[in-house]
Amino acid sequence: MKRTISLLIVILLVFASSPGEEDEILKLKEKIMEIQNKGELGFRCFNLCSNIISFASYVPLPEPVIEKNGTLLVYYEPVNIFTSKKNGLYEIWYTQDMALYSAGDKLIIQKEDALNFHYTTKSPVMDLYATNSITLTGLPSGKYKYTATLKDKLKGKKALKTVEFEIK
Repeated sequence: MKRTISLLIVILLVFASSPGEEDEILKLKEKIMEIQNKGELGFRCFNLCSNIISFASYVPLPEPVIEKNGTLLVYYEPVNIFTSKKNGLYEIWYTQDMALYSAGDKLIIQKEDALNFHYTTKSPVMDLYATNSITLTGLPSGKYKYTATLKDKLKGKKALKTVEFEIK
């Protein structure tokens, strides 16, 4: 019994995170943050979906086709959002506009700052995702374009992403 308890304590000590390891992890996160702050603002994994569960967990549409009176559901991960570090706090702030156009580039719906993500924390945020949805009730069958404009409020940069889809 004593041998089992001793072995368990050794295993816990081996796998427990020491303060030195926590400092090293924070340094790695800050290095990643530096690289992201220098990178170009953009979108990753921009997908039309049938369901969105959480970060990196979504069901993309097999084809960019949405049923009449359905809902346009978009998943994406913003990349290289600027992180400000001041007085031991990390700040991220971005907004996102969305617009829906008919095939002839006629503006149907426009929502400025449809998404406003402003977050301050004591630990760097590494992974971000966003979702958008627009109810398409009353729109006729045909081809459409959806545009998302990502705006990094701290860096003063913008990124644009457009996807075409069809209502059937």
